[in-house]
Amino acid sequence: MKVIPIASESLGVRSLSTFIKTKDIALVIDPGLALAPDRYKLEPAEIEFETLHKLREELNKYCEKANILVISHYHYDHYTPFFDDKYLESKNYASKIYRDKILLIKHPTEHINQSQMNRAKEFLENVKDLAKKIEFADNKEFVFGDTRIKISKPFPHGKDDKLGYVIITIVDDGNFKVMHTSDTQGILFDEIKDLIIRENPNLLIVGGPPTYMMYRYGKKSLELTNKNLDEIRKKIDGTIIIDHHLVRDKKFKEKINIDFITMAEYLGKKNMPLEAYRKELHKGMKIEELF
Repeated sequence: MKVIPIASESLGVRSLSTFIKTKDIALVIDPGLALAPDRYKLEPAEIEFETLHKLREELNKYCEKANILVISHYHYDHYTPFFDDKYLESKNYASKIYRDKILLIKHPTEHINQSQMNRAKEFLENVKDLAKKIEFADNKEFVFGDTRIKISKPFPHGKDDKLGYVIITIVDDGNFKVMHTSDTQGILFDEIKDLIIRENPNLLIVGGPPTYMMYRYGKKSLELTNKNLDEIRKKIDGTIIIDHHLVRDKKFKEKINIDFITMAEYLGKKNMPLEAYRKELHKGMKIEELF
C-alpha cells in the first residue's frame, strides 16, 4: 500500500487530504483544501495563496489518478464545491475531479447539521450526472479485490454535534491498514478510542484538537484527548499522524503528550504551519526565518 498526504496545516493549508493506493484501488480521502479567510483579523499572506495554488494542483493530480473519492463531511476544506472561491481555489475543477469516480460520501440528510445538509444537497445536484457511482457510506463496508474500505458510523465533529458529524475511513489491503479519523478533533469519545484500538491500524491519521481555540475546546477536553491518545499509543503498534486543527496552534507539539508526527514529517518535509504565523508573514518575515 502507498499512502501520500496531499495537503494539511503542516503543509501550509487547511486540509487532511490523503491519497491511498493498493493493487486494487486508488482513492483520495477528503478531496478539498482551503485557507482561513480571517485569522488574527488578517487575510491570508501571499505565501499562503501560493501554497494553496501549489497544493490545489497536487490535489487535482491525485484525484485524477484515483477511481474512488471519500468525503467525510461537507466542510469546504474536505471536499471541492462547484463554485469559484479564492480561499479554496476551487474554480471549475469540481467537474473534472468527480467525473467517472466512485463516491463514498457522508449521508446527506442523516446525522448532519443544517449547514452541511444544504451543502450536501447542492453538491449532489451538481455531481449526480458526473459520478460513476454514489454511495451514502455511513457504517458500511466496501470490497474491491483484496482491499476493504470500512466506513464508521457518524461521529460528532469535535466535542459535540454543533458542527455536525463526520465518518472515519479504514483502508485495509490485507498487509497494511490505514485509519483516517477526519474531523473528530482529537479522541474525545470512548467509542472512537475503542474502535481505533480494535482496528489496530499500521498508520493512524488523526485530525487533532483545535487548541488554538482553547476558549471553545476547553482544558478538560484536551486532558481527555491526551488520556485517550496515551491509551491508544500503548495499545497499537502503528505510526500516529496528528495534524489539521492542532497545527493551527504555534505550540502544537507542546499540547499533545504522546510522540507523533505530522503529515509534513511523514513526507520527510519541514512543518510549514503558515496560518499560525500569519502575523509574522504579514510583517515580511520569510518562511526560512520561521520554520
